[in-house]
Amino acid sequence: MPSLRDLKKHLRSIEMTGQLAGAMKTVSAAKYSRINNILQNYADYAAVCERISRHFGSALTEAYPCVNPNAPRGIVVLGSNRGLCGGYNIELLNFADACLADSASSCELIVAGKTAIAHFRDNAVPIKQEFLLPDVVQYSDCLPLLDYVLDLYRAGEISTIEIINQKFINMLTQSPILTQLLPWKAPDDQTPEKEILYLPDRGTALRSAAETCINAGVYMRILESSAGAQAATLMAMRSAFDNAEKSSNELQAAISRKRQSDVTASVIETAGGYFET
Repeated sequence: MPSLRDLKKHLRSIEMTGQLAGAMKTVSAAKYSRINNILQNYADYAAVCERISRHFGSALTEAYPCVNPNAPRGIVVLGSNRGLCGGYNIELLNFADACLADSASSCELIVAGKTAIAHFRDNAVPIKQEFLLPDVVQYSDCLPLLDYVLDLYRAGEISTIEIINQKFINMLTQSPILTQLLPWKAPDDQTPEKEILYLPDRGTALRSAAETCINAGVYMRILESSAGAQAATLMAMRSAFDNAEKSSNELQAAISRKRQSDVTASVIETAGGYFET
């Protein structure tokens, strides 16, 4: 049976863990609230852009054509910057590994997030470019990534732009997905050209719409990835804090029982010695 000293040492360790988990829970809650507000405010705009790309896919492809169909696929992996977020990183990276293993063609890998970068480095997977994005990401923070990927596509160095990220469903659920953003696929219900009036002209309107839609698609997935990471961290730290509090209460009760037992034994020994004399 552990001694009273060992129990107190274990209690201090659990209390320190609980304090750390509580602090991380508070930080994650604040970050999640901020990123979720950005996500909710941007969702409507992104949905409009999604409808535009869905209805005018083949027309938008004229503004962003695939210059080199034989080039490697361009795959962007959006990971988190930190661990301690449950199975968020493991599920995402296992999914990314499976997608890369199933690919029959070569790939150029663009990776954002410290955990994803470390994963591919450890597994000796070549990374074409690395990006670090803040936990609460603004549109301006994404511009270097957006410009870099589009420049590769325009130059014919990649034949597609595909995003692997954790799709944010709710605080308890994130699901890894692979989405192809470019080239666009022609929809079945595409709006007839004769019904559309382009201002100032067709080419300018399509180029502007294409760039807006692709930027909105990438940014929306970055927001989903960031919101999912903070939600997963919040839930993991909440669980860790609750478990630490429960273990601390149980240890305090055990310490009290142990102390009472020691005091009782000491009294009995003292009384026994007194009666013997």
